[in-house]
Amino acid sequence: MAQQKPEWGNQMKNEGLDDMTLLSKVTNDQILDNLKKRFEKDIIYTNIGDVLISVNPFKFIDGMYSDEVLQEYIGKSRIELPPHVFAVAEQTYRSMINEKENQCVIISGESGAGKTEAAKKIMQYIADVSGERGSSSNQKVEHVKSIILETNPLLEAFGNAKTLRNNNSSRFGKYFEIQFNQKNEPEGGKITNYLLEKSRVVFQLKGERNFHIFYQFCRGATPQEQQEFGIYGPENFAYLTKGDTLDIDGVDDVEEFALTRNAMNVIGIPATEQKQIFKLLAAILWIGNIDFKEQSGDKVTIADTSVLDFVSQLLDVPSHFLKTALEFRQMETRHGNQRGTQYNVPLNKTQAIAGRDALAKAIYDRLFNWLVDRINKEMDNPQKGLMIGVLDIYGFEVFDRNGFEQFCINYVNEKLQQIFIEFTLKMEQEEYVREGIKWEPIPFFDNKIVCELIEGKNPPGIFSILDDVCRAVHSQAEGADQKLLQSIAVCKSNPHFDTRGNAFCVKHYAGDVVYEGPGMIEKNKDTLLKDHLEILQMSANNFLVGLFPDVIDTDSKKLPSTAGFKIKSQAAELVATLMKSTPHYIRTIKPNDLKKPNILEGGRVLHQVKYLGLLDNIKVRRAGFAYRSTFERFFQRYYLLSDKTCYAGNNIWKGDALSACRAILASQNVDSTQYQVGKTKIFIRYPEMLFSLEETRERYWHDMASRIKNAYRNYKAFQFECSNRIKNAFRNYKLYRQRCAQTIQGYFRAWKQASPFFDLRMQNEQLFQGRKERNRFSMISVRKYFGDYLDVRSQSYFLDAMAEGRNEDVIFSSKSQVIVHPMLSANKLSPRFLIVTKQAIYLIKLKQKKNLATYLLDRRVPLAEVTSFSLSSLVDNLIVIHTSTQFDVAVTTEFKTELVALINKQKGTTLAVNFGQSIQYFKKKGSNNTVTFLKDEMHKEIFFKKNQIHIASGLPASTTVAKVRKNPSQVSTPSKPIAKPVAKPMVAKPSGGSVIMKKPAPAAPPSGPPVMKKPAPAAPAPGGAPMMKKPAPAPGGAPMMKKPAPAPGGPAPGGSAIMKPAGGVSKPLPSPTGGAPMMKKPAPTAPIGGAGAPAGAPTPMMKKPAGQPMMKPIAKPQPTPMKKPAAPPPQQYIALYEYDAMQPDELTFKENDVINLIKKVDADWWQGELVRTKQIGMLPSNYVQQI
Repeated sequence: MAQQKPEWGNQMKNEGLDDMTLLSKVTNDQILDNLKKRFEKDIIYTNIGDVLISVNPFKFIDGMYSDEVLQEYIGKSRIELPPHVFAVAEQTYRSMINEKENQCVIISGESGAGKTEAAKKIMQYIADVSGERGSSSNQKVEHVKSIILETNPLLEAFGNAKTLRNNNSSRFGKYFEIQFNQKNEPEGGKITNYLLEKSRVVFQLKGERNFHIFYQFCRGATPQEQQEFGIYGPENFAYLTKGDTLDIDGVDDVEEFALTRNAMNVIGIPATEQKQIFKLLAAILWIGNIDFKEQSGDKVTIADTSVLDFVSQLLDVPSHFLKTALEFRQMETRHGNQRGTQYNVPLNKTQAIAGRDALAKAIYDRLFNWLVDRINKEMDNPQKGLMIGVLDIYGFEVFDRNGFEQFCINYVNEKLQQIFIEFTLKMEQEEYVREGIKWEPIPFFDNKIVCELIEGKNPPGIFSILDDVCRAVHSQAEGADQKLLQSIAVCKSNPHFDTRGNAFCVKHYAGDVVYEGPGMIEKNKDTLLKDHLEILQMSANNFLVGLFPDVIDTDSKKLPSTAGFKIKSQAAELVATLMKSTPHYIRTIKPNDLKKPNILEGGRVLHQVKYLGLLDNIKVRRAGFAYRSTFERFFQRYYLLSDKTCYAGNNIWKGDALSACRAILASQNVDSTQYQVGKTKIFIRYPEMLFSLEETRERYWHDMASRIKNAYRNYKAFQFECSNRIKNAFRNYKLYRQRCAQTIQGYFRAWKQASPFFDLRMQNEQLFQGRKERNRFSMISVRKYFGDYLDVRSQSYFLDAMAEGRNEDVIFSSKSQVIVHPMLSANKLSPRFLIVTKQAIYLIKLKQKKNLATYLLDRRVPLAEVTSFSLSSLVDNLIVIHTSTQFDVAVTTEFKTELVALINKQKGTTLAVNFGQSIQYFKKKGSNNTVTFLKDEMHKEIFFKKNQIHIASGLPASTTVAKVRKNPSQVSTPSKPIAKPVAKPMVAKPSGGSVIMKKPAPAAPPSGPPVMKKPAPAAPAPGGAPMMKKPAPAPGGAPMMKKPAPAPGGPAPGGSAIMKPAGGVSKPLPSPTGGAPMMKKPAPTAPIGGAGAPAGAPTPMMKKPAGQPMMKPIAKPQPTPMKKPAAPPPQQYIALYEYDAMQPDELTFKENDVINLIKKVDADWWQGELVRTKQIGMLPSNYVQQI
């Protein structure tokens, strides 16, 4: 069972009161208001104690009857969960098991209030929870369960119809008994049907339909059945068009007919019998199409003999005999006890139509009774055990014209109301008086006087008067209606009766109903004509003959029983059956007469609240007791709750049952005001107390089982702990061995002086050795080729731009710049992302559209077309990739040697690498371009203009890779510790140049426009430590740190020089990016102590500029930090190169223009304001440098 309640269940307690016995003010208006609040939130169920009130929603409420909700109610009491029809079903089933008594569910309410749906949900719940869930050990049980569920669609098809008030109105009464075995599994059942409204077969009011099965059969019959039985659309049959309504909104007759057929198969009706059923249905429809034409002499004849012949074929009777039975009536003259002469008396048209309709009604009525008997035969259980009955019977009906059928229906509802009064009101009070319980009597309306008016014998009731008139008029209908009105006038002494012209009024518990007298006598006779019975028993169809086993006794003087007598007898039997069971009630309410959802008519519902007696019911429940039980039963159920009556689950009480009950309640600390003790029973006032006792009782066995389970769990936990200790010791041993092996492997690799890419790198170094000036990053000792510096696989925008190459394996990626050749302007460098896969080279550019960065594929070059490389002999990062079929690629990247090595490795060959002072390449197909390289010490980074690249000097071309230190612990220790840089990532320029740290802003910035400082050119020495910003290195040695300018009154220039490590020039430690360059020491300022500071005093540190990493001080002790300066001015940048805007939102600026930074959109594009023109726009970040 799910631990969390279904969402529907959580909603049920949000509006109004679940139980209306808790209303603060008990009035009909308060009841209506509570029902309306809940109805508006789709909460259709409410309790009055143990009585469930259900309001028909006229729509499907999602989740209300799901399997999850059904599981929630299993084993739960009524108060634990919101009101629901499943709660009533659960209480009924558990009461049968616990109390070993028969139970019944009585569902009452007027037509269209939802009684049939409630009955179906009751049977669905019982079938689902009874016995072992999903067990197939008992085939009989499973078969009975399936029959219980499948009887609903079958009997609804044959017994339900659309009326003015209900689209699925039950036109018969049904009491379904589910019989259980000793395992509380359903092993049998029985259905008792009451008063099928067979007159609906031949007549319907406007807006109503015949029984559902006729429309289902007409629309769902197979082509073979249509051909054999002459079935067409329902509009072709007279019996189906009386009400001018052929369809029901939201109902598919074809789909419903498939469910009906399936129900027949599940119940066990073979195909041969199904064929006979459909054959008789077709015969009834065609009987309705038989028409008569009048002839002289007040006689009739059949208008179309072809229809008569087809009906004879369907009934398997001779055509001429059927014709005679429909056109004539056989009469016999008698003289005392002597048989007389028989005559065939011709019928007039009215009599002939009445005889035809009587034949159709008789066939359908017998067919329906056969279906019920067939279902009972399949569920027959000779071993009678406990049972649960579900009563689904027609509701109270009031129409514009009410006849004999409505009179019988309302009579049965009166009897059910009488049972409800006796059980819930009258018997409740009588039991309190009988047991001597303190009780305040409550007045209530007893409808026994109405029942006596209908069924009484002395004085005679309406049924008795109907039977007397039937005997008096015999077979003559003339004057029968007038005779009835004269005879029924004797009932005027009853205050609930009144005559009104040709009709009479009965004041029912549900309201006043006027019944029309004409036609009642004929309908009460309910006799089948002898001629019709003889012709049907003459049939060659054994199935049809079996429906009419009546023996025709012409000498018998016994009068046949009337319909009124039958319904009165059946109602008495039903009441007797219900009185033998413990009842559970569902009172249904119809919210409106429009049969539309979300509409609750207050006056309509208030009328039902009054006649259902809900107000009296609430008053009784508020003054009464929720639970009562005999002393012995209470003791046997709850003896476990007291240590005086139970030890280790055994009953140890030796006294009487009443004393035991008192001891049990005392042990549970039950206050004396919460219960009363009668003469034979104990009464619990509040249901919460009963549920508390039940919960304690269930927990007793749970606690006993928990002790055993806890002991076993402790034993298993001890085993598990021991096992874990052994496993952990073994894991530690394996981990120790693994670490030892890793230590040995590490030292072995260090001894071999090998990095993962050492061999590939050294092989590639032969192509560059002595042919190109080198930069310091390429010469470090351990240089790993990471390859995918951009981590392309985790960047979806790169993969999207690569399109079909997104699934290719990436071997290299980095930021770069390519030489582009605009049509109307000079060639220039443009940022690109360079990605190399095992199949091709991809160049991806970043475009800005509507302030959104868009990555687009600029070019794709297959690796198979790469033929050679061209580089300059200087230290620049430009490399030209020559192709065989496409134009060449001129690109700058910091990892040019790695790029060449990885492409050669992938191609499996060593491509030619050309070096020179100029490079010629194809910029487009059939068009060349030449780039010239010039050494210019002013430009430490590559400067491209007019196909010329300016670059400062690098390390000599003969520089070799530094050797790997075998053991770092053997390196000579410097005399003073070198400051360790702050562990922050370094910011690389997008152009692919060297890493540059910006010089900190001085304490007092100079006035005037900013000027770019150009360091004096000098050749670098090999092996020197890389600087953040390249200063002029000393000739032939490592570059020295720039000497700080002395402050006024400060220390001598040499006072803060960096100490060189002993033993020679220090070598930089390797890092993932090739080693962290040293921080350029800022110019010192005057110490805080003023000009009189002593020589050699530590220089205070400058405040860290925004966005720049700080170095830890080199010398000890730590200098005292300066006071926090004023907020810095807006960041200003100076343009390094001229830039022509390529998009409308870009800035056009010239070299040395000053730009105020507004926002860094991303790493490559910023937003700024040009100081000269006050224009705002986007600019490439690598074209400017911070002032």
